[in-house]
Formats: sequence, C-alpha cells, structure tokens
Amino acid sequence: MQPVQRARSETAKLAREDSILTAAEILLRQSGYDAMTMQAVATAAGLAKGTLYLYFNSRESLVLAVHGRLFDRWIDRFAFYQPELTGFDGFCRDFARHYADDPLFLQLAGFATALLEPQLDREAYIKSKRGMARRVKRLAGLACQQFSIAPTAAQKLIWGFLTIAGGTAQMTIRLAVSEADLPDDVIAFTDLANFETVFVNAAAPLGGNLMSRS
Repeated sequence: MQPVQRARSETAKLAREDSILTAAEILLRQSGYDAMTMQAVATAAGLAKGTLYLYFNSRESLVLAVHGRLFDRWIDRFAFYQPELTGFDGFCRDFARHYADDPLFLQLAGFATALLEPQLDREAYIKSKRGMARRVKRLAGLACQQFSIAPTAAQKLIWGFLTIAGGTAQMTIRLAVSEADLPDDVIAFTDLANFETVFVNAAAPLGGNLMSRS
C-alpha cells in the first residue's frame, strides 16, 4: 500500500488523526500494548512513519489519545444510561459496570496516568490534563444532577471515583490465560476481586462524606 499524501486542510487533518486513532485502537485490541509499534500503526493507517509522528510524537501520546477517546465513549454511555438502582450505592455500581464494560479501556486505565503521562513532552502533557479536566467536569455534572450537590463537591467526588477506578483497574487486570491453567484458590480469589466489588467497597466511604455535606 502506498502511503497517502499529507493532509492539508484542518478537516483533513482531523480525519487523518481519527484514522490513526482507529488503527491504533484495532491493533491494541488485537495485539496488546507491548506489541503495538508506531510502524505497525503507520502501516495500518496507510501512512509513512514520519507522517504519523507529525500527529503523535511518541507511542505514549498515541496510546493516551486512544485512552481518551475510549474514556469519552464511556462517559457517553454512562450519561445516557437510565439507571435501575438509586442512591449512592446504585450510582457506584452503575459507574463501575460501565467503566469495566470495555476490556481495552479498563486495561489502559490501569496504567495510563502512572506509566504513560510521565513520558510525555510538555505539549502532550498539557493536552492530556486538559482532556481529563473536561471529562471530570462532565462527570461532575452527572453527579450534581444525581445528588443535588455543589459543583465543587461533585468534582471532588468524581476525582475520588476516578482515583479508585484507576487503582482498582491495576488490581483486577487478569492475564490472558484460561481458568483451566489456574489453581482453584487463585480462581476463587479473582472471582471475588472483580472490578465492581472492589470499586464499590473502596468507594463506600465517599458516600458517607457526601451525605455529611448534604
């Protein structure tokens, strides 16, 4: 496949960036983070490797951009979901279930901030943090509606949720092995330590703090 020509207009650049993110996401789902290279992404997107670096100057910045896109998709699903459970516990469980719905998003959430962000340059770091701030504000808006709390309290609650979710993702990531290859005690432990259970248990104290401010 011959590499396509450089995008000229802003619309063409955005379309090119979207195609790069799509190619990277597909490779991450197929092969995982360790096997995804910039050359593989460039080939899949039909670009020269040098052109790819005009859009993302490192593998870390590219993977974080994929994570951000998956994050936005998750918020979209969560925002339009009609909850079956009410109260703080119901909100926690809905949050956890949607957060863990996409295995790739959950995997990237486990190491995106801790391992990828420190390797970014200044410009990419600022972009990443601004993207996260925008997502926190959007989620805080949902919390404001759910609990009738002030925006500042809602943002603190969401930051707490996301901190717990990131740690829970690290604790509950499973190896790509069959349960037939694991001893019974390990299977029993991992079944108990699923994402929703660990997240809800860890988030429970935030509910007490929330109620004390109401």
